[in-house]
Amino acid sequence: MTQLEDPVTLNQVVVIGGAGGFGRVFARAFEDSGAAVTTVDMHAGADIRSDLEHVSEDLQQHLSAADLIMMCVPEASALAILPRLAPLIEHQLLVDICSVKTKIAAAASELTRGEYVSLHPMFGPEKAFAGRNAVYIPVRDGPRAEAFRAQLKAWELNVIECDAATHDRITAMVQVTTHAVLATFAALRADADLDEALVQAFATPVFRELEMVSQGMVHENAELYHNIQTSNPNGPQARERLRKALEQTLAAFEAPSPQATREMFTRARRD
Repeated sequence: MTQLEDPVTLNQVVVIGGAGGFGRVFARAFEDSGAAVTTVDMHAGADIRSDLEHVSEDLQQHLSAADLIMMCVPEASALAILPRLAPLIEHQLLVDICSVKTKIAAAASELTRGEYVSLHPMFGPEKAFAGRNAVYIPVRDGPRAEAFRAQLKAWELNVIECDAATHDRITAMVQVTTHAVLATFAALRADADLDEALVQAFATPVFRELEMVSQGMVHENAELYHNIQTSNPNGPQARERLRKALEQTLAAFEAPSPQATREMFTRARRD
């Protein structure tokens, strides 16, 4: 009788950037799922204080024993960490959560030897997992990656699998264009010379929703949003389409007849 292999588990987890927003969230989620978690960060609150420039013996032991190493850091930091981290690991699953995938996926494919998943949580770290979307890009698949995919689904995340190029094409619309629109609205509001009490008194539900979302964005990390714009290889084309769309919209609204507006509305409907 053939003996079945034991299922792969993710019992030992190292979270790099563990003192940051998503680092804390994923560390807590893994701990709640029964894993032993070690957080690594230069900032206070991490189990091991390190930027991985010099890997201590203690950190090396945790990396060697880990089933999964998760990099909860921005793209620039992940790209800097990978060449230092890759020689130290071989059999572990390595995961990043970068917002743009083309560069990090290519670097991971070239530098790493073990399994690698590029994950993009499509929500902020203050949000609960259940019902949220997460894009899953298997750069190098394997049993630990399968276990990680299963864990994401156990957390009730909606897991969408694709490749890095598809991710960046879609996020050019979902993030690059959307963020540019929100930033423009927030800047327009800031420059308007109006009585704020009257603005709030006149506000419609649509205005309040746009105000809330745009203000939420401009109160977050500006470097992150700038990186999403500049790192996405499809960003320039997305912003150019936005410019053209705005020109067409203004031209339709400024026309003496409503016909151009009717045509624009008809074309824009998604039934």
